[in-house]
Amino acid sequence: MHKTIDQKYMQVARACLQVLNNVNPAADRNAQIQELYNAIDTAINQLYKQQEQSLGRSFSALRAIAALDPDDDNIADAIKLAHEALPPSH
Repeated sequence: MHKTIDQKYMQVARACLQVLNNVNPAADRNAQIQELYNAIDTAINQLYKQQEQSLGRSFSALRAIAALDPDDDNIADAIKLAHEALPPSH
């Protein structure tokens, strides 16, 4: 979930523009509309997939942090787990 909303919208917009830039004037309009819908669906599904993967990493890190033993583990262990789950900083 490291992309901003604007970046995510741009990813969908680029997919739409790619379809629109390759429109064949002789092609059926309904087919062109369906192709655009398919491009939007593909782009949005990719975004959801990325978010699900990020969320999965976050939950795994939280479970690992919750399982730390306060008597045996230290804050450095929790920090390490959190850093491993977070996307790289840009």
